[in-house]
Amino acid sequence: MSNGTHSPTLACIALLTGLCLPPAIAGYSGPGSETTDVDNAAAALQAPDKTAVNLEGYILRKLKGERYEFRDKSGAIGIDIDTEHWPKEAINDRTKVRVIGDIDRALSCTGVAVQSLEILPADPDAPAKPAPQKTTSAKKPATVKPVPTKQARTGN
Repeated sequence: MSNGTHSPTLACIALLTGLCLPPAIAGYSGPGSETTDVDNAAAALQAPDKTAVNLEGYILRKLKGERYEFRDKSGAIGIDIDTEHWPKEAINDRTKVRVIGDIDRALSCTGVAVQSLEILPADPDAPAKPAPQKTTSAKKPATVKPVPTKQARTGN
């Protein structure tokens, strides 16, 4: 009873199978579509929002809240570190770290939203902690000025 036509059931199965397959996503592949990790602070400052970063350097100081100043050989950038991303070991300004995250461009500043923070082995190029400034006071000891006293006048 086959006259070269397909049965309606077979056509339905073929249609439904095609609908269940995930669509192929081609996306854009022209200039600017390359996904590259930014690996230094200077490049991070110029990168577009949401660009992946992988930085190695030092956290120099706390700025405010969860924001810190990060520095490498190329320059400095602000980084935001949520509490859950801090390692268990203590970190100071001479601890070399790897920061993995992405660029977060706000209206007033560009920074890195940290997703991972890792302590790296000590680096001989670590910035030296500045020596405390000794203040040598050149003050002279206070001199006491004599207070003029009223002398009784003798009237001769």
